[in-house]
Amino acid sequence: FQAAVGAEDAQHLINGDQHLRGSTLFVILVVLLLIADHVKKRRPKNFPPGPLLFPFVGTVVDFKQPIHLECVFQLIGRYGNIFSVQFGNLTFVVVNGYQLVKEALVHQAEVFADRPHIPLLREIFKGLGLISSNGHIWRQQRKFVLSALKSIGISFEERIQEESRYLTEAIEEEKGQPFDPHYKINSAVSNIICSITFGERFEYHDSQFQELLHLLAETLLLIGNFWGQLYNAFPWLMRWVPGPHNKIFKHWKKLKYFVNGVIAKHKEDWNSSETRDFIDCYLKEIKKSKDDSISYFNEENLLCSTLDLFLTGTETSATTIRWALLYMAVYPKIQGRFCNGLKLKLTGSPGN
Repeated sequence: FQAAVGAEDAQHLINGDQHLRGSTLFVILVVLLLIADHVKKRRPKNFPPGPLLFPFVGTVVDFKQPIHLECVFQLIGRYGNIFSVQFGNLTFVVVNGYQLVKEALVHQAEVFADRPHIPLLREIFKGLGLISSNGHIWRQQRKFVLSALKSIGISFEERIQEESRYLTEAIEEEKGQPFDPHYKINSAVSNIICSITFGERFEYHDSQFQELLHLLAETLLLIGNFWGQLYNAFPWLMRWVPGPHNKIFKHWKKLKYFVNGVIAKHKEDWNSSETRDFIDCYLKEIKKSKDDSISYFNEENLLCSTLDLFLTGTETSATTIRWALLYMAVYPKIQGRFCNGLKLKLTGSPGN
């Protein structure tokens, strides 16, 4: 009996020792992670100041969706017009004021030309295209896109005027009744980009076209919302977490499928002596530089660059137009001045 009790006590001691070792290892691991995180997040010498940094999460600020400007103004009042914040693994330097922004983006454009490493965009574009590429590939693609758009022989002004007539007709179909102009304006702006990149426009009621616009709009919304920002802050965790952010990748597959179909159609009837649109220009450049070992002209980059034009052009331009409409509706005097200026430009005499 005594031997049994002794064995039981010994087993308890062994279990307790194992538990203590496990707890000790856990504490050591947590301490090492905290130290590593502190070293990684520590602001370098002469780095812009900012709020206190907390382990793993970085800056804890009462940002709301959309970003609360009062919070930004509070940080400006506390730290000045140049300050830094960190969200998870992402570090941001905020520059406030016209002169400072001009100094950074105009006078020192080369220094600030690189794109930030944003995990969500990196996962989508794989470092290709125009939005998330850097260095030689970005300079090469940007230079080509600018020259291609000039060489196509398409008048942007003519395309805008042509699409404006279609938009006016679509608005007149409402017969003066209230309506949401969101998708009509998006359709018009997107059609201008379509005519330049694809060589054709779509009818506003085309179901495939409307699905494309819906996917673009929702993708941009998801990238900018709370879940998208959470993915950017903790990509290693959010890859495995279910949530709305996973829709981004599903939508992206559909967008790629659509554009790949257009590219395939262009390849079927492509004529190297005739350049109809941006895709034709790019296919010509791929053929021209196929023996160049440092060239990044390939179909994957064509796909990403084409989608870049839609992402950066459609929603941004359409949103600007909608804000302009809203301001003119709220301030009729400004609307009147705008109409008079437009009539003066078009007819040579101001309106009433």
